[in-house]
Amino acid sequence: MKPNIVFAFADDWGRYASAYEKFEGPNSLNALIDTPNFDRIANEGAIFTNTFVPAPSCTPCRSSILSGQYFWQTGMGAITDCAQWDESIPSYPLELEKAGYHIGYTYKVWAPGETRNAPYGADRTAYEPAGRQFGQFSFRATERAAEVGVEAAKEELFDETRQNFDAFIAARPEGAPFCYWWGPTNTHRKWQRGSGKKLWGLEPGDLKGRLPEFLPDAHDIREDVADYLGECMAVDGGLGVILERLEAIGELDNTLIVVSGDHGIPGFPRGKCNLYDIGCEVALAARWPERIKPGRVVEDFVNLM
Repeated sequence: MKPNIVFAFADDWGRYASAYEKFEGPNSLNALIDTPNFDRIANEGAIFTNTFVPAPSCTPCRSSILSGQYFWQTGMGAITDCAQWDESIPSYPLELEKAGYHIGYTYKVWAPGETRNAPYGADRTAYEPAGRQFGQFSFRATERAAEVGVEAAKEELFDETRQNFDAFIAARPEGAPFCYWWGPTNTHRKWQRGSGKKLWGLEPGDLKGRLPEFLPDAHDIREDVADYLGECMAVDGGLGVILERLEAIGELDNTLIVVSGDHGIPGFPRGKCNLYDIGCEVALAARWPERIKPGRVVEDFVNLM
C-alpha cells in the first residue's frame, strides 16, 4: 500500500516547539510554550536538532524544497516578488500526481507569483472552501473573543482547517493515496499586540532573561516575542486538527507526516533573511509508523531541501 504524505509547513516559524526544551534547557523560549502535537510527532517518530533551510526567505526556500534543487537552480522561481515558475522543472507533488496520488494544499505553498502555487498545481489543487482566515489568527481570534470568548474564537479558526482538510479528503478518488500540504502563514508578521497573553496565557515578563543576547531585554520586545510564540502555538493547534482527522478516517498510521517551516522569526535582527542560526534554523519532525523508529533524535546537520 502506498503511503499518504502530509507536509505541514509554517511560514516564518523558526525552531519554536516545546519538544526542543530538552535540547536547549529550562531557560529557553521553548520551555515557555506548549506544542503537544508537534511533540507527539517527534515522540512517535524523529526530531531533528540541526535542520537548516537552503535560504532564509520564503520563495527561494520553497522552490528548493518543491523541486529538490538548490534555489538558484530554479531561476525566477526563487525570486520573492514577481516569481515565475518554470514548468520544465519537476516538482514532487506533480510527480506524485502522475503516479496516482491525489494532491492538494491549503494556504501557502510557494508564492503569489505567476502562477500562484504553480509547482503544486495552482488553483486546481487548492482546497480552501472554509476560507483563509487562519493566516490572521491573532487578529481574528482577538476580535471574535469579545463576542464568543477566547476558546470558542480559537476553535472557529481550527474548524476552518478541519473543513478545508475534509474537502480535500472528500475529493479523493476511492483508494488513492494522497499528498497534502498545509501551509499556515500566521507566524508571518503582522500579529495582534498582546495576543500572546490574551489568547495563550504567555506573560511577557516570563521572557525576561530568555531572549537572544543580541536583543534588548525590554518589555516591548518581550511582548512582541510572546505574541509570536502564541502564533507558533496556534500552528500547533491546527496541526492537531489534521492529526485528529487522519485518525478519524483511519489513515494516520499509513501517513508520513513531516512538520517544518521555511525560515526563522521575522522582523528581528539576525532572523528572517539573515544567515545566522536564528534566521536559518528550523524545527523538523517526522512520523511514519514502522518506518521511523519512535523517539529517534537526529543530530546530523540537515539541509531541509
